[in-house]
Amino acid sequence: MQPSKGNILIVDDTLANLHVLTQMLTERGYKIRPANSGNMALKSVQSTLPDLILLDIQMPEMDGYEVCEKFKADNKTSDIPVIFISALSDVFDKVKAFSVGGVDYVTKPFQAEEVLARVETHLRLHRLRQELIQSEKMASLGRLVAGFAHEINTPIGVAVTSASTLQVYAKKINKLLEQEEVDIDELVSALEMIDEGANLTLSNLERAADLVTSFKRTAVDQTSEQLRLFDVKEAIKDTINTLHNRFKKTAIEIHITCPKDFVIYSVPGAFEQILTNLLMNSLIHGFDEGKNAGVIPITVRREGKHLHLEYSDTGKGIAPENLEKIFEPFFTTHRGMGSGLGMYICYNIVTRQLHGSMTCDSTLGKGVQFLIDFPFERM
Repeated sequence: MQPSKGNILIVDDTLANLHVLTQMLTERGYKIRPANSGNMALKSVQSTLPDLILLDIQMPEMDGYEVCEKFKADNKTSDIPVIFISALSDVFDKVKAFSVGGVDYVTKPFQAEEVLARVETHLRLHRLRQELIQSEKMASLGRLVAGFAHEINTPIGVAVTSASTLQVYAKKINKLLEQEEVDIDELVSALEMIDEGANLTLSNLERAADLVTSFKRTAVDQTSEQLRLFDVKEAIKDTINTLHNRFKKTAIEIHITCPKDFVIYSVPGAFEQILTNLLMNSLIHGFDEGKNAGVIPITVRREGKHLHLEYSDTGKGIAPENLEKIFEPFFTTHRGMGSGLGMYICYNIVTRQLHGSMTCDSTLGKGVQFLIDFPFERM
């Protein structure tokens, strides 16, 4: 038995259409789940997520536009491509279909080969996009691990050296105490060195522990798409900590302005990945890998039930002819440095996963500004 080419949900209130589409796609190796209403479709995806949805528009109770909007409003189903198949052929209907999140539109009566071609194309595009995003996530995690390994070497190394010094002075004190007459000045000096060494060991082990905590939180979050409560300012600090090794040898200052105890219910991994990509974009493109000095202000504020993030840098800025391409996949002005997917992934995370908006403004020679806004739940 050959594996399924994909799991497709077909939503149409006309049983004849359901039967024709089901038979046609089953013969081509697809696993089909039919639904004859919008409510049935919404219930169906809760058990198993489809790879693609074929959706009729004219249905009783809930039309296709509303069904699609509900799919796109849910984090679990927002990325699933929706192809509308409808007898409505006006330009207005097609424009509305795309505006609510559809990726394609087929007019009834449809041709079998046309439907098959569009299904195969959008499944292929969807899988490619998922692979690209996963690849970039793994690359980002790899950079995170490498940076953490390099960063933790310093405090651990200092702590080990200090501990060995403590051992030397402990032996020295033992020898002093074994003598008939103890040199008080030498004993006090040795005890002071032990106290200094203990403080140095403790501070560096605390620094290492903080790094491990930040790394664990960020690494877990960046490989997860789970909703949870998190402190926004702490998430920003954790992200900056994981990139400390990339910025510490530069003259770039990062300034954070964020309300204290700003706790939201959202996807911390998505939020941290957006920040990571923005910071790396500034470092590589804005400041030429840290060769130039500058400032990166990060300002976060609460606007009702929305988080508003203003991210900017004082780097080189973006040329006017490149500004409109900034969110396109594989676009980069530095060939050989980065995948060209950083800003594309940021935009997709903000608009698709977090259901927000992201814009970019820049003047060549005067830096860049990104404005991000997305809804959250306050607990």
